[in-house]
Amino acid sequence: MKAMKWSVVSVMVLAVLAGCSAEESDAIEETITVEGRTTVTYWHNHTGRGLDAIRQVVADFNASQEEIFVQEIYSASTEGDDQRLLTAIAGGNPPDLAHFDRFKVAQYAAENSLESLTPFIEEEQYDMGMYYDYAVDETTYEEEIYAMPITTDSRLLFYNKDRFTEVGLDPEDPPETIEELEDAIERLSTIEDGRVTELGMVPWTAQGWLYTWAWSFGGDFYDSESNTLTIDHPQNVKALEWLVSIADEYDAATVTSFDTAQGSNEMDPFIQGIYSMKVDGPFSISTIQQYNPDMNYGVTPVPTPTGDNFATWSGGTSLIIPKGAHNAEEAWEFMKYFGSYDGQMTYSEMNNQMSVLDQVNADLYADDPIMTEFIDILPNSNARPPIPSGQLLWNELDRAVEYAIHGRGEPQELLERVADRVEQAEAEE
Repeated sequence: MKAMKWSVVSVMVLAVLAGCSAEESDAIEETITVEGRTTVTYWHNHTGRGLDAIRQVVADFNASQEEIFVQEIYSASTEGDDQRLLTAIAGGNPPDLAHFDRFKVAQYAAENSLESLTPFIEEEQYDMGMYYDYAVDETTYEEEIYAMPITTDSRLLFYNKDRFTEVGLDPEDPPETIEELEDAIERLSTIEDGRVTELGMVPWTAQGWLYTWAWSFGGDFYDSESNTLTIDHPQNVKALEWLVSIADEYDAATVTSFDTAQGSNEMDPFIQGIYSMKVDGPFSISTIQQYNPDMNYGVTPVPTPTGDNFATWSGGTSLIIPKGAHNAEEAWEFMKYFGSYDGQMTYSEMNNQMSVLDQVNADLYADDPIMTEFIDILPNSNARPPIPSGQLLWNELDRAVEYAIHGRGEPQELLERVADRVEQAEAEE
């Protein structure tokens, strides 16, 4: 391969190449030019291990061919705040690529802030079927694909095996039905004279969102064939009614007060042994390993009313081409590399992530019994509705659960109200 000759617009960029911190390089956006190559600017907000992974994928791609040079640029952002990217798009000077939460793809697509990938996919007959279906669904808006899925996750029931043994539950036979879960919660809880010392589980905490329980109850939120929302699906209502029944059984005010006193990281009540079960994702494994490495725990699918047809849901990240990108074709070439087996293997292994490619997950985690459980359920996973008002729906569902467990409305009427608000917002798009 020919040696690359670089021309750097500003000496400041050399600081990035020399390894300055992501925070220090936030304002550095000058483009590096490499003789004979087209530069693709790639914004991300990774630090630490994630930054190392991105830099390795970028380096591997740059070394694999001689036409394109990808320049990764740290761009600080906070959850729900992409003003910097929006400003760049509006000003006609966006990056060629950006790392992006798939959850927000539909919103940006509806706002005409993203380039569609469908023309590239169709021209090359690129096989998006290699990725998990739900991940592709989450990148799709009005039958156009706007992002390349990169990472994924899932949600399972974590349970403390030692606590199970202490109360006479079989640690190798965790709950499969809602009835069995209720029994486990009762046996693992200690509440005397209104004083809580331990709880089997608070099902609406951690990753116990209504999405989690509704899909486990056989519900759904979106019919892709008719492109209609099904927020007040009968099984969604039943899931919320079940959460209310738990709140009533253990007194929502008492449980809420006790839960509020807990913390995160080393103070996570599951890590502390105060809660014996929780619904969570693989991202909590590293926290357990860090703060309670000797914990004897297992994971299992979230129980369902029938003890079968187990479900979960997944989020994840993606790559997008912002509207007006100057080098969209070259950006697409890097997208394909990142989405390939080699790109996914490098990034997933270095950043301890689950891939959107089944083979990568199998090769990385075959010997890890905990991660295997998270991977095995992925073919049955769901994605949140790919709608512009996805954040509004999230917020309204969270509020509906809060109201329901504290007796401020009936589940049916609360979900009907959510449906009305979100459908109105969608109609205004």
